[in-house]
Amino acid sequence: MAAFEIKNREITVDKEITEIDEFVIKTLAIIEKYTRYSIIGGYIAIFFGRSRATEDIDIFIKDPGFETFGRLFTELKRKGYELTIDDPKSLYHDYLKDNLSIRIWEKGFPLLNLEVKIAKSPSQKRAIKERIAVRIGNITLYFGPIEGQIAYKRHIMKGQKDLEDARHLEIVFKDLNKKRIEDYRKVFEDEFRR
Repeated sequence: MAAFEIKNREITVDKEITEIDEFVIKTLAIIEKYTRYSIIGGYIAIFFGRSRATEDIDIFIKDPGFETFGRLFTELKRKGYELTIDDPKSLYHDYLKDNLSIRIWEKGFPLLNLEVKIAKSPSQKRAIKERIAVRIGNITLYFGPIEGQIAYKRHIMKGQKDLEDARHLEIVFKDLNKKRIEDYRKVFEDEFRR
């Protein structure tokens, strides 16, 4: 099993690009023109070698404001994507600003989609602020901190799939900061107590 090491919040990965990766790369290339993002959730474990299926890729975005979101919506539609509903104003104000996620998929392929949410809580904003750059050749994707993913899956989600994701990340990443995992755990538990 490959071992990965993060240096200066960057990692270079040599891997075969999968169909899911292609969708993520293509779609996030559009999104990053309009706002910062951070990939979170199960796709991270899958990207780094865990063998399991997923239908959605979770991301947090920095609030782009309605005008910029409207331009993002227009480009996505022009390039053949579909979204939760076909009204940018409602998507932004009734979904994203109301702490609900929206889904983005390629027309005709709704089973593989991005689930997008504006980062609002301290941990969500931290996932964007402390994101790591993952380089695959000349492509760069941005993932939430691995320690945060482990803490969230192990201490908040706690499902079998989540615990296995967390364990996989602990195995494939060298020199994880255990203190940082504990710090994330405290932040998550504090947020979910409210």
